[in-house]
Amino acid sequence: MSRENLKKATRIFSYVKPYKWKFVIGILLITLSALFTLVVTRLWGQLGGIGTQQPTGPDLREYFNFELDFSSLSDIAIATFVLLVVQAALSFIRVLLFANVTENMMLSLRQDTYQQIVRMPMQYFNEQRVGDLNSRISADITSIQDIFTTTLAELLRQLIIIVGGVLALLWFSPTLTFIMLGTLPIVIIIAVIFGRFIRKLSKRTQDKVAESNVIVQETLTGIVNVKSFANEALEVMRYMASIREIKDFAIKGAKWRGAFASFIILFIFGAITLVILKGADLAEDESLAGEHFFSFLLITGLVAGSIGGLANLFGTLQKGIGAIENVMDILDQETEEVALSTQRENLQPNLIGNIDFKNVVFHYASREEVGVLNDLSFSIKSGEQVAIVGPSGAGKSTIASMVLRFYKPVSGSILFEGKEAKEYSLTELRNQMAFVPQEVILFGGTIQENIAYGNPDASDAEIKAAADQANATEFISQFPDGMDTVVGERGIQLSGGQRQRIAIARAVLKNPTILILDEATSSLDSESERLVQDALDKLMAGRTSLVIAHRLSTVRNATQILVLEKGKLAESGTHDDLMNIENGLYKNLIQLQGTRETFQK
Repeated sequence: MSRENLKKATRIFSYVKPYKWKFVIGILLITLSALFTLVVTRLWGQLGGIGTQQPTGPDLREYFNFELDFSSLSDIAIATFVLLVVQAALSFIRVLLFANVTENMMLSLRQDTYQQIVRMPMQYFNEQRVGDLNSRISADITSIQDIFTTTLAELLRQLIIIVGGVLALLWFSPTLTFIMLGTLPIVIIIAVIFGRFIRKLSKRTQDKVAESNVIVQETLTGIVNVKSFANEALEVMRYMASIREIKDFAIKGAKWRGAFASFIILFIFGAITLVILKGADLAEDESLAGEHFFSFLLITGLVAGSIGGLANLFGTLQKGIGAIENVMDILDQETEEVALSTQRENLQPNLIGNIDFKNVVFHYASREEVGVLNDLSFSIKSGEQVAIVGPSGAGKSTIASMVLRFYKPVSGSILFEGKEAKEYSLTELRNQMAFVPQEVILFGGTIQENIAYGNPDASDAEIKAAADQANATEFISQFPDGMDTVVGERGIQLSGGQRQRIAIARAVLKNPTILILDEATSSLDSESERLVQDALDKLMAGRTSLVIAHRLSTVRNATQILVLEKGKLAESGTHDDLMNIENGLYKNLIQLQGTRETFQK
């Protein structure tokens, strides 16, 4: 922990602020509970001291308006049970208060973190792993939740017990307290560190066991390769090398565990014996009352346990501070200015589908030395069907991403209806666009839910009409559950052609002004391709359509074909215009692809 990450971690208390009084009351209750623990321990000491020597403490009857005789076994027992009942009630109320504060905090924190993530620009997702982002929302926020639910309360409780306990011990016997503080806490701290080292050794042993299991799994999975290459001996040697490491780590761990057990017996029990021996000696010469000696031993055990627990609590606290830092790093990121309102009708700009690229230059932030688009200019008129073709890496998909404003030009400008793209809000623009990718990934719900994603406010009749237009109704009706059929994670329970038609139905339902298609038929069989292409033709009618073409046979009827090479516009025109260019790039691509398709047939 450093000053910087502690400062960042304190920002989490802005989420506590709306519930600060509940939090403060919870802190007061945990403080009272810790003090009551010390008082109850003291009463136990008095119970143990009765019959050995008269108590020497003050007569509380002089200060409080109740009749209790602290030399009476029954009176001490009554006081103990009363305190335990009060302490139990306070603990129950404190747990409820902390749970209420924490759950409300986590609700706000989860919402803010998730909102922040979904509003991040695409460049951020290019640089992050999905698993890491998911961990921020799940594991990290759970760690933060643990801090406010239990760790802070327990840490405060243990610190109060340690401080209050040591003060009580000093009141009983300064001599015995200094002996205890000079031996037992130090030995306990060493034992905790020792124990953590042994746990790490055990974890390394388990890691080696897991590695050996991987070898077994790989060998059995690839048994055909093993036998065909006559590598049985190689696999046995590989496995033997792994299990020898397991043996070495296990023996090393056993040695340290044995040393730890010896340490516990010799030093911790030795320190306790030393304290008891000195206390007995003081009690024998009557410089320490018997009931004080019993109380001293009990409070010493309480303090020692709290000191031992501090290591784990601080470990948990450090983990939580790291989690807070990770979440705050997300909340500090710059996001896209997208609206979180679902009222789409209030976010519609007056677009008719005119798009202009003017001298656009672009490279990805992570690869600045590699130009993707180089001084690119072209115009798309409303209602045109424009195909973008070119070799792999020419920048075709990047153009689609820039129309969607996933990325901003490094220089140059993109215009809609003659106005700079930045003059529109992102939500306004994207609400007028629909994107059908080549590889469709559906959500794990029902077919109806996936189609309705294009317009969550659509009626069942509108969803059905969209499915009809996308040529999806036939296969949907063959499922026993129809529209309520669950598609599975990423739509895995549907074929590629079925997923494409669901995506098209979703785009139909959105009723976009601008349609962007990343060649949706390139990996389909002939029948699926026919159905999907027919659905696409219906969808493109009357709309500005931008088609990223991989199979050039699908773009012959495009109003305009843009041919890219190395991020520049090499050629443009209709199919017939481009085929008349001698040694033209488009003509060469058509001929090359035709030769390849003939060979494949």
